Amino acid sequence: MLRTLKVRDLAIIDELELVLEPGLNVITGETGAGKSILLQALDVALGGRPDADLVRTGAEEAVVEALFTGVAPPALAVLAAAGIAADSEVVIRRVIAAGGRTRAYVNEALGSLALLHDLAPHLLRAYGQEEHHALRRVESHAELLDAIGGLDGTVDEMRRRHARLEAATQALAQRRAAERTAAERLELLRFQASELRGANLVAGEEEALGVERSRLAHAERLAVLVGGAEAAVYSADASAVATLGRALGALGEGERLDSGLEPTRRLLESALAEVEEAGAALGRYLGSLAPDPARLETVEQRLGELARLRRKYSSTLDDLIRRRDEIVADVERAEGGGDEVAALEAAAENARRTAADWAGRLSVERRRVARELERDLGRELATIALEDARFAVRFGEGRTLGPEGWDEIEFFLSANPGEEPRSLARVASGGELSRIMLALKTLAAAEEHGATLIFDEVDAGIGGAVAEAVGRKLAQLGRTRQVLCITHLPLIAAFAEHHIAVTKRVHGGRTTSSARPLSTTERVAELARMLGGARLTRETREHAEHLLQQARPRRPRRDAIRE
Repeated sequence: MLRTLKVRDLAIIDELELVLEPGLNVITGETGAGKSILLQALDVALGGRPDADLVRTGAEEAVVEALFTGVAPPALAVLAAAGIAADSEVVIRRVIAAGGRTRAYVNEALGSLALLHDLAPHLLRAYGQEEHHALRRVESHAELLDAIGGLDGTVDEMRRRHARLEAATQALAQRRAAERTAAERLELLRFQASELRGANLVAGEEEALGVERSRLAHAERLAVLVGGAEAAVYSADASAVATLGRALGALGEGERLDSGLEPTRRLLESALAEVEEAGAALGRYLGSLAPDPARLETVEQRLGELARLRRKYSSTLDDLIRRRDEIVADVERAEGGGDEVAALEAAAENARRTAADWAGRLSVERRRVARELERDLGRELATIALEDARFAVRFGEGRTLGPEGWDEIEFFLSANPGEEPRSLARVASGGELSRIMLALKTLAAAEEHGATLIFDEVDAGIGGAVAEAVGRKLAQLGRTRQVLCITHLPLIAAFAEHHIAVTKRVHGGRTTSSARPLSTTERVAELARMLGGARLTRETREHAEHLLQQARPRRPRRDAIRE
């Protein structure tokens, strides 16, 4: 429950500390006194986005601090996951700088907005006029039914299964699209693969063929040049070999006379051996060198083919070889894609089947909850002056599988005897919507894990006996839960166990809003003001006393609320 709320320098609040009690707490005050600022402060404390001008004029920052006691296990689990120690109390402090930047602290540890958003539903549940109007949106009815039936876990699993179905369907669609694109290119790829494979490309071939073409094209000239070189080196009478042989013979004879010539002789022997080897190589080259027009034509054609492929694919020979391998692999993948498509089709069908199975299970659960809701809500509506109302939950025939299953759910209402139920979104008045939402939230209270319930403008469009019935219902709800209700109706305020008045005053040219709990005597005065306006008369005071007396006996004793 919300035990203490402290606010400093927020809007028209200078400094305020409000202690709240278990049970039904009502908050009243004249229009513009600042009641909505209290709700805004709680919203900011639990992660809401503050307005830029929310900090009080002249202040550097605003501070909102809320103490919650008797915190339920789900909230403690959120704190534990964030590494924040807590037993049964949680203190949340939000600091808003004048420039708009904020800081949040949870049990004095710096906390993130994400943490506040995770904590909020376990600590406070606020229901305002927008909640009532949500009933006019048919698409919200399934969400309300799921919340009342405690089906959130089942719905979450439905969303997960549907997400897997969406992913599998998308993967299949992408593969099929890729297949269509591949099919359009497949013939071109096959032609290119055939062309490049048929070319029998070999790394370094073009360079080797270039050398061979030059030799074949200049065979006659090469024969003259190499023949002359061979004769000079080896075969002519005055060849280098013959000359070196004679020199070597002379050195051999000289060595016998002077052993110091031995190193020179050895060098000459080595030179003679290399010259002889060069002469032999030239001879072999001459033997292989013969005009071959047919081979030259073959080499020219091959080089032309390689040049054509390089120009066509804008690549070097090495790049062509890599391109060939890539194209062949692309063709093989395209031709073998049927197996992958079959696997993706099987995966998509399996995901569809598991999602559909869960949607069927969810639908069965929803229909069970709908039957119980029709029965239980009928009883609740009877306690808030809708005795003759008939409530029905109807399921549409749509079978489109979505993230929340395939059920199309709509609430129907017959507010008067003898009339068939019609779409609640179209026929319910504002006052009926307020009461129906209150009844729904009463039924859902068991699923709220002890969070404080805040009702703002629950009295919209009602009065008289209906307001009394709503007050009695809020008091009943306050027996097991802490309830905060902002109201303008004295008939509802009279049922509160604790009454807080919000007032506004101007002092020193500054407007200040404050709030404080009222004593019994002060409650009479506040109810009289709500009954008769600023002018209090004996009659209005007597009427106010009568309302309190009338509410007190009819208000059942509140069960203890754990703090």
